[in-house]
Order: sequence, then C-alpha cells, then structure tokens
Amino acid sequence: MGEKVTPHDISIIVGAIGLVGALAISMFALPMMIEFGEVSSTQQVRSISVGVLGSNDDIVVHASPVCENNSTCTINNIKVMDEDGTELIRVSEFQLAEDGSFSSSIEVDESGKLMVEINGQGTWEVEVTAQRQIPIQFLPTLASLLLLVWGVWRKSQEGPEDPDIADIVENT
Repeated sequence: MGEKVTPHDISIIVGAIGLVGALAISMFALPMMIEFGEVSSTQQVRSISVGVLGSNDDIVVHASPVCENNSTCTINNIKVMDEDGTELIRVSEFQLAEDGSFSSSIEVDESGKLMVEINGQGTWEVEVTAQRQIPIQFLPTLASLLLLVWGVWRKSQEGPEDPDIADIVENT
C-alpha cells in the first residue's frame, strides 16, 4: 500500500503544472520571421480559430520590416480564407508607421478555423493574433490558478501530520 494522497495535494500539483504550462506557451508565442524573397510571393502565415461561443472576433496582424542593404520590403495584401480556401476578406491598404511597420485589425464575420495569407516582398517579422470578445484563452490559466490557490488554502487548514511532533513542540 502506498501513501494516501489527498485531493488538495493533487490540486496543488495540477495547478502548478497548468500555470507553468501557460507561462511556457506565452513564451513561445513570439512573432515569426517570414522571408518572401526578392519578388512578391504569398505565404500562409497562420491558421486561427475565431468565433468561439458565438463571439465576433477580429484578427490582428502586426508586421515590421527587416530590410537590409537597400532591399525592398513591402506587403501587398493580407487575405483571410476559410478552411476550404475560399477568400473571405482581402486587405491591401495599411497605415505605415515611420519605420515601415503596421498593425491591421481585420473584422471577421465568420466563425471556425481561418487561414491568414500575406503577399509581400522582403523579410518581415509578423505576429497574427485574435482580438476576442470572450477571452477564452485565459480560462485554462484561471482554472489552474484556482486549483493551486484552493489546494494551498486547503493544505494550510490541515493540522500537523504527526501529532507526536506537535506535542514535542508544545512541551518545549
């Protein structure tokens, strides 16, 4: 027979693993470098799920040029397509900042898994995210945090595990 494990001990372990996992995932959600080449080409940048639980989500594309030695860096258009490859939206006008970077928010009326393709030239650092009405991406982190807090609180409510040690401490 093994040692008896209490539910709050398991809650502490699961909550801690969930929080560490959430931190690790957020560390890997970095912008990606995309090489379009010297002539314009199209690259599929990301597939993203939107419209979860009936929300109207926007797709946000932030791009910064990484141009060296007088190379040309341009973005011609951004296409959002459904899983079948049907084009839903095409954006070709961007408000460029002084350094050539831009951020574009694309309203999407569809729900489900969508693909984002960018047509451009040169090397770009691109980040594609969903601006959600219902922030479902925080649910696993919140659940992990609640499990961890409840487990630690419940563990602090326990008495001493060994009554002999408690008696020695009180009599000393």
